Amino acid sequence: MSRLLDLLLRLLKWPTALGALLLLPGAVIAFKQHVEMVYRSPESAEPFLLGLAAYGALWVVFLRRRSKTEGSFWSTLEHELTHILFTLLTFGRVRGLVATHRSGGRMEFEGSGNWLVAISPYFFPTLALPVILVMLTLEGDALRVANLVLGITVSYHLTSTWRETHAQQTDLQRVGFPFAWAFLPTANIVAFGMILGMAHGGIDGLTGFCDAIWEESQYLTDRVEGLFGLMA
Repeated sequence: MSRLLDLLLRLLKWPTALGALLLLPGAVIAFKQHVEMVYRSPESAEPFLLGLAAYGALWVVFLRRRSKTEGSFWSTLEHELTHILFTLLTFGRVRGLVATHRSGGRMEFEGSGNWLVAISPYFFPTLALPVILVMLTLEGDALRVANLVLGITVSYHLTSTWRETHAQQTDLQRVGFPFAWAFLPTANIVAFGMILGMAHGGIDGLTGFCDAIWEESQYLTDRVEGLFGLMA
């Protein structure tokens, strides 16, 4: 099954990149709309924004310099755990995990792997996933606390991914930088838009963001088709 999925993903790699580019304008518009919604009515998203800002400030003031001099075991571990998650989701077999402070890490697996496993840490905030699942069962003050934690995990992902994204990164070399540039902008906007929707409006906000991407993309497609129709 793993080999079949790897082959399918190999065939879908560049169609996926093309699809991501086509969805990018609609995703940007949908994200802008949700940011404006939060700006107009920030109450429900305040804990999320507080957690986001608090960890971001902590990283800028204290942790950024330390990560440069001492490395970061925990961000490396999160990175490798994301590889493991997507390996399991594509029915691969994990054989080992190494994470260090200064020398990076690696995840050992059977087979040749696939581009989705390689690129997953650069758009998927793994630590946010269990928080979102827990949020589905909470309400009231407990939900506000979970929303705060969600903001912290997202800020942590942003800062760690910023540090890990560079031209020498073997994951990005493996998938190819043209593919990464085509796929990652849309993938990140979708991931963080869904999280923002969850923080602001719960599961309805999350699904509402996905609906908005589709609606805006359809609208833009209709406008382009109409423009070409006038030119014909």
